[in-house]
Amino acid sequence: MTNTYYIFIESLRNTYEAGGVVMLPILLSGVVGFYFLFSSWFRIGSDFFRKDITKVVRRMQRGLTGERAVVGTESSSDEQRVQMTLTNLRKRGGFLSRELSYAIEIAQKNYDEFRDYMQVRMMKSVRYMEQGNHIVSVMAAAAPLLGLLGTVTGMVSTFEVITLYGNQNPVLMADGISEALISTQSGLLIAFPLTLMKQRLDERIEILKQEMELGATVIDNYFATRAGQRHCEP
Repeated sequence: MTNTYYIFIESLRNTYEAGGVVMLPILLSGVVGFYFLFSSWFRIGSDFFRKDITKVVRRMQRGLTGERAVVGTESSSDEQRVQMTLTNLRKRGGFLSRELSYAIEIAQKNYDEFRDYMQVRMMKSVRYMEQGNHIVSVMAAAAPLLGLLGTVTGMVSTFEVITLYGNQNPVLMADGISEALISTQSGLLIAFPLTLMKQRLDERIEILKQEMELGATVIDNYFATRAGQRHCEP
């Protein structure tokens, strides 16, 4: 096991050295890109992987209105249904449930300020989710370009060798060709997963934004209806 580990490390070192001077910026672009990508994942939390994310708002609406889909809420009072809905959201956990439960708490405390406050809150939440995503896109675009730069520098080295020694000895040209190929390969290996995972991240953030807006509308309608009923009471 130890020998295999050292062989693997030595292989990586040889590959890095054979890739030439552009290998360092290529690796740095990968490190920076994946750092901000995983940071966004951790900020979203478990909602990044859950499949029931589009059902959360519907379950919350059923809980607030007391539909039979939520057991025990159909005969409860308004306050009991709200508390039970909050309990279910907190039990589920995740970014979306946390924001929806926070919105319900704000509407409970002061409905008159709910809309203005939630507009600001949603803007901050979206900005929080998207923080650093543009850097991921930049790194995903920069990695293959740096690889292409390595291709150019490798071919320049190869032609310099051909100019000095001719093309009769392929061993002398191997360094330049390996630099061109390895740098291109490294740039693509970093850009390809970054692009795919960034696309997945953007899709999930867009779904969360839509569900947050829908949830805020549901909460607004529910508390507006409840406030209207209270004003109509003698």
